This record gives sequence, structure tokens and C-alpha cells, in this order.
Amino acid sequence: MERPDDLPVRGVRISDAERNDAVELLRHHCAEGRITLDEFSDRVGGVFEARTTADLELLTRDLPVVATQPSTVAAPRRKKAKQWVFAMMSGTMRRGRWRPAETTNALAIMGGVELDLREALLDGPELTIHAIAIMGGIDIVVPEGIRVDVRGLPIMGGFDSRIRDVPVLPGSPIIRVTGWALMGGVSVRNKRPKSFHAAVDRARDVLDEVFDDVFGSEEHDLRHGRPARPAPPAPPALPGSRRDRDRDRDRSRSRDHDHDSGRDTRGGDDWREALRSHAAPDGTVTILFSDITGYTEMTERLGDLKARDVLYDYNQIVREQLAACDGYEVKSQGDGFMIAFAGASRALRCSIAIQRAFLDYSLKHPEAPIRVHIGLHTGEAIREADDFLGRTVIIASRISSIAKGDEILVSSLLKELTDGRGEFSFGDCQEVTLKGLSSTYRLYPVVWQT
Repeated sequence: MERPDDLPVRGVRISDAERNDAVELLRHHCAEGRITLDEFSDRVGGVFEARTTADLELLTRDLPVVATQPSTVAAPRRKKAKQWVFAMMSGTMRRGRWRPAETTNALAIMGGVELDLREALLDGPELTIHAIAIMGGIDIVVPEGIRVDVRGLPIMGGFDSRIRDVPVLPGSPIIRVTGWALMGGVSVRNKRPKSFHAAVDRARDVLDEVFDDVFGSEEHDLRHGRPARPAPPAPPALPGSRRDRDRDRDRSRSRDHDHDSGRDTRGGDDWREALRSHAAPDGTVTILFSDITGYTEMTERLGDLKARDVLYDYNQIVREQLAACDGYEVKSQGDGFMIAFAGASRALRCSIAIQRAFLDYSLKHPEAPIRVHIGLHTGEAIREADDFLGRTVIIASRISSIAKGDEILVSSLLKELTDGRGEFSFGDCQEVTLKGLSSTYRLYPVVWQT
């Protein structure tokens, strides 16, 4: 059937072949570095939603036209470019608009490397990342819909792929991640494009405005000569919406006022966020591990139900003390806690408070006393989402494993940081070898019983 003469050319419907050509064009320009992976993902989605030639033109009009006929002159073979991203007892990040080489080597030794590829400009249709983590962490972020091939060898560590199960975009570049992790971690994960979050924020603001228009306000009613009506109940604020941001701003002002007045300003998760941002990767953190001594024997002696009740009491006491000392509970499993502190002295006060609380508990419950061994170490740690990784964490865990019941055992570094205050007393030095670590460490017991 012929197209009517009065039908605009821009309104012509497109075919699947034209969509495939548009995807191939976007793939070519992504490989050339003209558009980022985020932009490629967004535009390919727009191609498959397009209905007319005008829709396609909006997606490709800022890109040069590529000749469809292959060149008869063979392109000279070039050596693949290589790039190193290195972190040793520190943190290195590549974010925003940056250009990784076709072969990028990431090496983290007791440090952290983060590679965010969402706005990266690629030099070809394939990117290879060799990731090597030695008692450190490497975090690789890719947008959804991009083909990712992860193959790694963990050695007393982790090599994780957390790629969401979503359809792969046609023509997308390939990202290959290989390497190994020795007492460290390598993770490859998805994050939605930044444009997605911006669109969500805009939608939330629109919903807020619609709500205001529907329910109105007292000033609007009086201005138009209508009697004031009772305000409707406020809907729950959408996370990240305008109303939510206004509420957070008011809370922040209230916290500032409380701080100036000398009042306790702990509340919500803000203090935990402050701890995480302060402690790693730019600063030091004190890690505390605590476990119940002889919990297996206690379970066998008391039975599962009674031992469970004891475990509940244990968890409650530890959490009460760490909340009082501004500690951050990183994780808990079974009868073990991993806790982080921004200050070494604060961590020692919490340890002593925990031991004294369990001493009181044991006096009141002689049939099921709780004895706890605690180990602490201070140093730089790698932040991985809500967790900490690296050598500092490993040393603290090993110290806890050799501590005895009712004992607080600390590293020499933590003792030196707190010794000058005169607040804490320490026992004789112990030189030990920690499991899995080659060096000899000097440890000190904390004298806490009065």
C-alpha cells in the first residue's frame, strides 16, 4: 500500500531492521568512546520503544553517520592498551566519565579499588579487567543489561558476581573480569544508571505536587473565599522525595541544635553513616570481635531452648553497650559479633562495659553464666557496602580467637593509641603467632576487673 502524499516523512513507521541498524550504530559509537555505557543502555531502550523515524532521530542525531560499506583497506593491527589501577593500604576509585584501557589491571594489597563503569568511555567492544585482591577488596560496578563474564579464583577470600538477571541489551559491549582473591574479595555488581534515579526523583516530585493540588491547602482555600477545611492526613513520604528531603533537613537542623546544647544527638542511622564514611577507606577504624566461651558445651548442657534464651540475653546486652558507646554493629552470626568504632578509646570502654555487664549477669544467673572473650585491633579497613574487609579485620578476628574467657585482648598498636590517656590498664605483653599470618604480634590483656 502506498503512503499518502500528505503523511510527513518524520512520521513514517520504522521496521525491525531499522531498529537493528540503530542498535548497531549505538554499539559502534559506544566502542569508539562517544557515548558511555549508561548512555548506551538508555538509548538502546529508547530504540526498542521507538515507533517512527522521528523517534530514532532523537536518539542518534548527535552522533556522526557511519559508512555501512566495509572498507577495502585492512585496518592496521594495533597492540591492545593496558592500564593499572593500584591501591596498597589505601583506597583508589575510578568514577564518573573516565576511559579504561582495553585491558585494565586492578591490584589491591590491604587496600580497596572501586571501578565504576556506568559512565566509562570504552575503547572497543570488549573490556577485560584482571582483578587481584590480596587482603583487600575490589568492587566493580556495571550498568544493567551489559554482558558480563566473571571468572575468578578465591583463595581464603571471595570472588562474587552479583549481576541481576535481566535481559542483555543487543549489541552491548562485553566486560570480562578475571583474577584471584587471596584473603580478600572481588565483587562485580549492577547499579541502575544515574539517569534512572534522576527520573525517579522527578516522578516523586510530580506525585508530591499532584497530592498538593488534589488536597489543596488552607491558604489556597481562604484566598478563593472557601472555608478552611481540616488538613488531610499526610501520606507516608516517598524515600528521596521532596517531602522526605525537607523532613531530613529539619531533622538535621534539630540535631545541630541538640549538639550545640550538649544533648545526646544519636538517632536513626545517621551516626552509623557518619562512622562508615569516617572510618574507611580514608581513615582508621577499630574492629571488635566478641564470642561466648564454650557456647557449644553450654548448648549441650542446657538444651537448645535454654541455650537459645541465653543467646538472646547475650545479644541484648552486647547491643545495649555498643549503642551506649556509639559502636556500629557490622554483623552478628550465632554467638559472635563484629563491631566497628571510630575511636580506639571508645572501643575499649565498650569492651570493658560488656565484660562487666556479663559479670553482673553471671552473678544473677549462676546456672547459666556467660563468659565472653573479646579481641580488638585498630588500622585501615576497606568498606564493602555495610561491611569492612582487609587485614585489620583479619587480625582482630585472630586476636579474638586466642583470647580466653572473660578476657579483652588488644594489639600493641591499639595499646599505644590509648596508653597515654591513663584511663586503661594493661597486663603483660604476649608475643604470639596468629593463624594464617606470618608475622609475630604483641598482644596485651586489658585489666578491667575492679
